[in-house]
Amino acid sequence: MPKAKLNGINIYYEVYGAGEPLLLIAGIGGSIIDWSAQIPPLSQHLQVIAVENRGAGRSDKPEEHSMALYAADCAALLDHLGVGAAHVFGVSMGGMIAQQFTLDNPQAVRSLVLGATTPCLTAWPPTAGTGEAMVKVLDAASAWDAFEATVRLGFSDACIAERKDDLWLLTQLQIPLMAPPEQWKKQLAAILQFDVRERVGEIKAPTLLMHGDEDPVIPPQGTKYLAEHIAGAELIMFPEAHHAFNVEFADRCNQAVVDFLT
Repeated sequence: MPKAKLNGINIYYEVYGAGEPLLLIAGIGGSIIDWSAQIPPLSQHLQVIAVENRGAGRSDKPEEHSMALYAADCAALLDHLGVGAAHVFGVSMGGMIAQQFTLDNPQAVRSLVLGATTPCLTAWPPTAGTGEAMVKVLDAASAWDAFEATVRLGFSDACIAERKDDLWLLTQLQIPLMAPPEQWKKQLAAILQFDVRERVGEIKAPTLLMHGDEDPVIPPQGTKYLAEHIAGAELIMFPEAHHAFNVEFADRCNQAVVDFLT
C-alpha cells in the first residue's frame, strides 16, 4: 500500500491515470472511498492523486491536528511525488484544507475546485439538528443506525428513494476506513477553529465553486462568500442537492470539473 513518511507520520495515498496532476482531499473522517464517484472518470483526463488525511483512513492517527498541518501534509506529499504544482479539489473539510493549502502554497496550485465548503463554519453553522445527527454516528449501535441517522444530510429524499440500497453499500465500504471517534473529534476541532474569511481574497488561482443549495451540513452561504471574494471564481449551485452533491450528481459534477480543468 502506498504510504509516505511526511511530517513525521505515515500518510496513505493512491495515484490513478496520467496527465496534469489533480490532488483530491476528502472531508472529515473520510477516505479515498469517498471519491469513488470521481476517480474513474477524472483519471481518464488527469493524473489523480487521492490522499487520506492524518487521523483518517489508512494514514497515521497522531495527536496533533490543525488545518495548517493537513495542508502541510498535502504539500509534503506533492513534494514526495515530485509534483511541482497541481490542480486541487477538496470537498467539505477537504475544501477547507484546499483553501489553507492554496494560501500557504500559492505556487503549488494550478487551479482550485472547492465543493460544499466554507471559509468559516462558525459564521454559517449547520442547520438545526445536523450536529446532533452527526454525533449519533459516534454512538450508533450499528452501521445501519449510523446510516439512518445521517443519510438525509448527504442526499435528497428523491435520491434516497431511488438509490438507498446503493448508498447503503457505499456506506459499508466507507465505515472500516472512517476516522475513529477520538480522531474524528480532533478533525472537528480543527474545522471549528478554521476562519480564513479575511484571507480568501489572496487566492489568485482559477477557482471553481460547487455546492448543493439545500446542504444542511455546510450551508451554501459560505461558498457564496467565497464566490464574492475570490476574483474570477465560477459558482455552480446544484438545485435540491444536500451535502454529498458530488455523489448524488456525480456525472454533472465530474463534467464540470473536467471542463474547468481542461
